[in-house]
Amino acid sequence: MTGRAAALKHFKRADSHFYKATLPHHASLPTELFGRQTRAELFAALVRTVVSQQLGGAAAETIYKRLKALCKGSITPHALIGARPAALRAAGLSGSKAKTLKKTARAVKTGKLDLVSLKNIPEAEAAERLMAIWGLGPWSAEMFLMFSVGRPDIFSAGDLGLARAIEMLYKLPKNAPREKLLAISQKWSPYRTYACLLLWRLRDTKAG
Repeated sequence: MTGRAAALKHFKRADSHFYKATLPHHASLPTELFGRQTRAELFAALVRTVVSQQLGGAAAETIYKRLKALCKGSITPHALIGARPAALRAAGLSGSKAKTLKKTARAVKTGKLDLVSLKNIPEAEAAERLMAIWGLGPWSAEMFLMFSVGRPDIFSAGDLGLARAIEMLYKLPKNAPREKLLAISQKWSPYRTYACLLLWRLRDTKAG
């Protein structure tokens, strides 16, 4: 049974309301969640996640391309550690993001943060290891674990798109407490990443 099939089977049993409401989007789910495999790929993906914080897709992509050019085509811990703060800011990074990338690069280079190991430890512990780095908050850790590591049971209670979708689906007041969102998400565990993908699609459809 694929990851998607197992997730949908679980949703049908554990939360039939969620299952039925998201039915039009089931076929759009990936059959499996595949993450980056090498340390180099994971590091570049984490850098992209930091760059994307609080930015639209086009702006983030422009800055990422400038950063890649600054690093001579390959974004590595060594290249970022050696980059001058002024050059990072000239590429479009804020001072805080430049600081986060420097600290992330040092943590990865020294082995304090082993990105490959995040695939095999509990989701909560993986998030904690990421958030131990200055400037990496819950949202960044969760997005990285979902989309770059491919962890199946990640939920981002601080993501506004997810919050709005859940509020709409369960007829909750706007800005429902984080604890309420987390409690609802527990019904979808251990496939909460798949649930998030469905919620984002549901939100996009309703918003359109």
